[in-house]
Amino acid sequence: MEANTAEKFEITKKAEEQYLQRTLKVVDANIENYSRESTRMQAEIDEMLEHYHDNDVEVYTALSNTVTLHDHMKRALLLNQKAKKKPYFGRIIFQDEALNKKESIYIGKGGIHKDATHFMVVDWRAPVAGAYYESNLGKCSYMAPGDVEMKIDLKLKRTYEIEDGRLLDYFDSEVIANDDLLTKYLAKNKQAVLSEIVATIQKEQNEIIRKSPYHNMIVQGVAGSGKTTVAMHRISFILYNYAQRFKPDDFYIVGSNRILLEYITGILPDLDVYGVRQMTMEQLFVRLLYEDWDDKKYGIISTKQCGDKESIKGSRQWFEALETYCRRLEEEVIPAQDIYLNPRQFVEGIKDGQAGVFDERGGEEPVLEKLVCLLEKEAIESYVRENPAVSIQNKINMLNERLRGKIKDEFLTRGLRYTEAERKAIFKAYRGTYGGRTWKKSVFEMYRDFLAKQRAEGYMVDIPEENFHVYDLAALAYLYKRVKETEVISEAHHVVIDEAQDFGMMAYLVLKFCIRECTYTIMGDVSQNIHFRYGLNDWEELRELFITDGADSFSVLRKSYRNTVEISDFATNILRHGRFSIYPAQPIIRHGSPVLVKQILKESALIKEAAEICRKWKEKGRDTIAVVCRDQEKALKAAGQMAEYIQVTETDPEKAVFGSGIMVLPVEYTKGLEFDAVLILDPTDKEYPEDDGHAKLLYVAATRALHELCVLHLGNVTELLSKAPVSEKEKKGFRIQEKSNENGITQNSTEVSSAGAVRNFKPADKGGAVLKVKKPVARLADTGNKRILSTPEEKKPFLARKRVVTVQAEKSNNSYEFGDMPVNEKLRPAGHGKIDLGILWIMKQKDGLYLQSRYGVLRISPVESGIIRITFAKGGEISGKKHPAISIHRAEQKWMYKETGSEVTLMTDELCLQVDKKGGAICFRTQDKKLLLEEQKREGRQFEKTSSGGLQVRQYLAFQKGEKVYGLSREKEKILDLRGSARYLSGNSREVHLPLMFSDKGYGIVPAAGAPVIFCDIATYGTGILMENAEQIDYYFIAGRQKDEIVDAWLRLCGNFFNA
Repeated sequence: MEANTAEKFEITKKAEEQYLQRTLKVVDANIENYSRESTRMQAEIDEMLEHYHDNDVEVYTALSNTVTLHDHMKRALLLNQKAKKKPYFGRIIFQDEALNKKESIYIGKGGIHKDATHFMVVDWRAPVAGAYYESNLGKCSYMAPGDVEMKIDLKLKRTYEIEDGRLLDYFDSEVIANDDLLTKYLAKNKQAVLSEIVATIQKEQNEIIRKSPYHNMIVQGVAGSGKTTVAMHRISFILYNYAQRFKPDDFYIVGSNRILLEYITGILPDLDVYGVRQMTMEQLFVRLLYEDWDDKKYGIISTKQCGDKESIKGSRQWFEALETYCRRLEEEVIPAQDIYLNPRQFVEGIKDGQAGVFDERGGEEPVLEKLVCLLEKEAIESYVRENPAVSIQNKINMLNERLRGKIKDEFLTRGLRYTEAERKAIFKAYRGTYGGRTWKKSVFEMYRDFLAKQRAEGYMVDIPEENFHVYDLAALAYLYKRVKETEVISEAHHVVIDEAQDFGMMAYLVLKFCIRECTYTIMGDVSQNIHFRYGLNDWEELRELFITDGADSFSVLRKSYRNTVEISDFATNILRHGRFSIYPAQPIIRHGSPVLVKQILKESALIKEAAEICRKWKEKGRDTIAVVCRDQEKALKAAGQMAEYIQVTETDPEKAVFGSGIMVLPVEYTKGLEFDAVLILDPTDKEYPEDDGHAKLLYVAATRALHELCVLHLGNVTELLSKAPVSEKEKKGFRIQEKSNENGITQNSTEVSSAGAVRNFKPADKGGAVLKVKKPVARLADTGNKRILSTPEEKKPFLARKRVVTVQAEKSNNSYEFGDMPVNEKLRPAGHGKIDLGILWIMKQKDGLYLQSRYGVLRISPVESGIIRITFAKGGEISGKKHPAISIHRAEQKWMYKETGSEVTLMTDELCLQVDKKGGAICFRTQDKKLLLEEQKREGRQFEKTSSGGLQVRQYLAFQKGEKVYGLSREKEKILDLRGSARYLSGNSREVHLPLMFSDKGYGIVPAAGAPVIFCDIATYGTGILMENAEQIDYYFIAGRQKDEIVDAWLRLCGNFFNA
């Protein structure tokens, strides 16, 4: 029987034990029910799968629904199984002032429901649970979804100690930080502490976790303040509360090394987070190079292999020098000058018995009034200035398009003035005025050119050929985005960076430029910058970059929950040897063993003593132990020697996985990790001289320890340990950077102080990089103060020319060309189950309209008002790639859509596309609703494996009665009547191109996925297009009343093949 209202608010131990038992009964009942239902559903799924091949619509629908329910059931079962030992850890009782209602809420790692409407335990991520972590007793509030403030009167905040389903104790407290329960948790070994993190989140940590994901955040946290775990809990919180906006693959987690990322991987599943992408900073920049990076050709190296001379590459000044280089490159290839057309330069006639278009200027000075201004200098300057985020290549493409549009306008305005031959000659002469459709130089060539110019300025940096460190990769990524990019690819929506102090401003400036429409959570500790000349020694420049409005925040976590007081004091004394600003830790009052610093007389005895100490630690129950060495060479040697006395885990940092046992690691690989016990092995004065960088390095080693810290040495110990630290009077630069409030957190942060000393560096006052590039086909002629575009004197009369882009085609023993007939095996569709293309949901994005079905996702992308790109990918992700022939990369902006109960309609100025929601087929119509073409209504798209293991796609079509359909090859020498036959539209030659199908009904189709392309109109095999070696269905639909209009649009669309 359910507890009555009075019992609900009882706070006696007896009442608490009774509620725990009732909760455990619900958990047991849930486990039994979920287990039974899961088994039953699995049996149903197995049975239905046996009949799946029958293509029964009802069976398929039932199977799909059952699989979805089964997945939910398994997750619920796992949650309740985890809750059996400890179903909750906290409770609050409050008066809801808006509803005038008293509530009692129990809070756990996951929600536990008795039924659909009655919960026993609330998930810690729920908005109401924020009151448990943040609020003191009395009047307070929490934020509900939609940023609605809910005012409450908090009557009770209670924390429970529960083990194996038994209530051991509970504590009523306003602040949990220093109570007995937290001290007990912190005294446990590493693995036990991890399991209790959610129960012990502190107020200052909770404020960071629950901040809006729509703004940037920088967190300075001392060693042991929980930066990494707070960041991971923040991701879990965002995914729970902002599920409609953020999915797991919207996040990037960036760490400084692979072991740290492995450690993070171990945390996430326990927080109900799966599928978040994790990478090092180097891997992220490689990702941003897209197709320009070749793993087989290029490699990644560490900055420590390069020495101090490369440190300039990590600075803001280096980024600014690279900006200057790109800006001057842009000015060179996009001159801000008026572009004119002189009609006398293009006159059709006959000379020497040959017809053509000739230059009739005869050396005369052009009269400005008789010239046609196509583009004005001011318009070019304005476009370049107002689009700083657009790459140089895309600016070139856009200006070329504008120039072509202006020429068209001139022809429309004065159509009778120009003959058809003259028009073609003008188009040809001005085509590619600002350059081709793609950038010719690789980013590696440009980077080497930039570095050569910097060396000429006096910066003696390396010019890498094949191996690149993180700042080389950052520069390459910037060059790709700033210069070469032709298609903007959406990356993450939220980036979490851990150990942020390890990276210089160059990395962050490039990230901010390359990944736009994205927010950042940046966690670090400048006291732990072990890359002293490369990383961040203060936060000033980063705050200036990311904290740009009142909603962005800079926070300081001062409380250290990791180290005992003894370890914390020992580590802070190391740090005080440096002459830099620090954020001193405020350790939780937890005492432990004194730090042991011991001299060993003989080297042979050093390893034996280290092994013995580790053995004793293991006997005390210390699960995770680290032996820390200065570098990898020493770590490998020590591990081999220690293995003679005691078992150690994998020692190769590139293979090691964080876990129980004894790990022997170089100090740099311990960053971000913590261990029950740490032994620092022989830190000599040579390895750790008394300077700022090595003080931070040794501080990192010491602060990895939760409970035990030992230093063994052979006598020549570093002065960072043997000498007293610099006094506060001597340390002129010492200061506490922020005043913390009573909770140990400092926030704010629109105020940004002046940048640090590193910003005082300036390259010698010399000009930036200047590039020499080839001038465009049309050159500029001088006419006083004006610049007129003219054609070189040697320009020949207009002749049709082709430029062919070659890409690697599939190798085949068979030869087939345009118009050849395929064998029957190519045409016969493979057997398949039901293909459900019914529309489930719709989403409008910048690049088109997305329609999701069970079989895959359909995207309708207007390119121009009369050209629509249709793309369909099986599953849920459309590739961002385009065929290299496509030269139009912009998207039509003037389009709209509407949805009714049975269909979705998309409209442009020329076309109306209707998508049947039941079957997913598209019907193409003119703006006045005249039918052009329909896709097959039932199972109109199909993906299948080929005999060679590749993938081919089929798009089935439904032509009108009596409709005539033709095929046209690139050479335009051969037109095929396609109806009633099967033909290759593209062959297997190396010159891969895009064919054209066109209809007498007023439309054309350009298949743009895979090669070869086969057209089939044979009833036995179905009517449509088959594209081999394709990841997705991809074709362009072109509207045009006449054949010439369709062909012109094809030529314009595939300009990378047809342009001179």
